[in-house]
Amino acid sequence: MDFKSLQPGAAYFYYPRPLCVVGVWDSKRERANFVPVAWAGPLASRPPLFGVSISPKTYSHQLLLQAGEFSLSFLPWQDVELVAKLGTVSGRDVDKVAAFALELAESEVITAPFLANAYVAAECKVSERHSFGDQTLFVGEILRVAARDAVFAPDGTLRVEAMAPVLYLGANRYLTVDAKTLVTLPVAHD
Repeated sequence: MDFKSLQPGAAYFYYPRPLCVVGVWDSKRERANFVPVAWAGPLASRPPLFGVSISPKTYSHQLLLQAGEFSLSFLPWQDVELVAKLGTVSGRDVDKVAAFALELAESEVITAPFLANAYVAAECKVSERHSFGDQTLFVGEILRVAARDAVFAPDGTLRVEAMAPVLYLGANRYLTVDAKTLVTLPVAHD
């Protein structure tokens, strides 16, 4: 197979990626805003840190700076259209909770709610933020995780036969996983 050069920053070579929905209150706690984020992921386990990259041009960025906390909602595959729609409008212009009839769940440790239809959600406090190019990486310390029963195996991994996650492929394309492709391999020891 021959290789061709792709334009760095324009190619989707690092996809597919799990999508999370970041939730944050406005400064008056009158309106919650939710935005899907593909540029997100775990950064450390001790302490538990999760990073989300958000453009400074967005309303969500402004809210994160003000609030200093955020929720993460991971939605099941049946909500893929909702996830896509949440990214098509700005919370500056539209009350997304009302417009998309979002059902909210109260967080226990932070004020930002999470989406009630999430199969797992996390409550995070912003511990750091760093600018990288056209994005700001918000580092959140995970203070609490709320998970649906029977979604995770005893070892902490997602039971994909019980819950199919939303993955983002880039260019407004989405996919999920098929439990039939799951393989457990032996652990190699050094």
